[in-house]
Amino acid sequence: MITLSLTSLAGAAATALAWLGPVHRPMDMVIPPLTCVFFLVLLIMLVRWPHRLGLIMRVALAAALAALVAPAWFYTWQATQTPGLRLIDIYPPIGSLLLVLMVTAMIYLPTRDGVTIVVAGWLLVALPVLVYLFTHPQEIRTPRGADLLMSYGPVFVLLLVLLPVQRKLTRRIQHLVSEQAHMEAMVNRDPLTRIYNRRFCELVLRDLLTRQIPAGVIMFDMDHFKAINDTYGHPVGDRVLQQVAQRCQELLRKNECLARWGGEEFLVVVPDVDATALHALAERLRKSITELSIEPVSLVSASVGITRVLDGDTTDTIFQRVDKALYRAKKLGGNMVSS
Repeated sequence: MITLSLTSLAGAAATALAWLGPVHRPMDMVIPPLTCVFFLVLLIMLVRWPHRLGLIMRVALAAALAALVAPAWFYTWQATQTPGLRLIDIYPPIGSLLLVLMVTAMIYLPTRDGVTIVVAGWLLVALPVLVYLFTHPQEIRTPRGADLLMSYGPVFVLLLVLLPVQRKLTRRIQHLVSEQAHMEAMVNRDPLTRIYNRRFCELVLRDLLTRQIPAGVIMFDMDHFKAINDTYGHPVGDRVLQQVAQRCQELLRKNECLARWGGEEFLVVVPDVDATALHALAERLRKSITELSIEPVSLVSASVGITRVLDGDTTDTIFQRVDKALYRAKKLGGNMVSS
């Protein structure tokens, strides 16, 4: 989107310069405004259909290439056919635009397509200009001729060599970032339930305390879990924990942190919540657990303790308070919410 916007602005600027300049050449009066309008249309299409980014960028690159090819061939032909007319005097300042086009193609397109655009751009835009310059060596010795020669010659070769290297380095960096994210996930996730672990949940709570964001904490413990393991075996117990974690995760918002606290205990850190909403969420979690059907277990339930984060709290005081609330729920028979 930024690329299309900048291209439209560049077309508008080129249009203004062409109209305000002392010499009005027909091609300079036509191509810039057409480019501006065309890229504005592509920008609108991208806003409406963002999923078509790949197609729109291909069309944009093809249009940009066409906008560079036309003046390259036209002005080269005109300088060749008109005695006394030098290409360096009439050729528009579009040398850098070809380099921008090539870099954009290598960034947005797959390697093969990007190289195709780069080679096609050089053959269709740079080559006719270079052929003209080498057949008119007196123009190469001018500052403008030397600039064109460098832009369309050595700079292009350097670009063709460096861009694939840059792309390879980018892929390597992306791979390293992906590996780092995977390692962080392994450090912060419980391997059985795939939800967050105790360490990460403590970090989240400390961050909320540091930023003084109002929050609440829910701790729940599976009722009679030892009996489930003893009666049906640990694989069934593991399945109970996995399905409880999955069901609770489905009920929580993205900014609410669910973690396996240890054994059959779970903890939820809920930011920006008052006492009423915290109790309602705890009740929804408790009820959803009782609605689970996990064969061969006849009933799955949990005792739930809740507490709000108070002024002057530390993680230790919060955990002590919510643990006491959970103990009260257990003592009163389980399958209930206590604060």
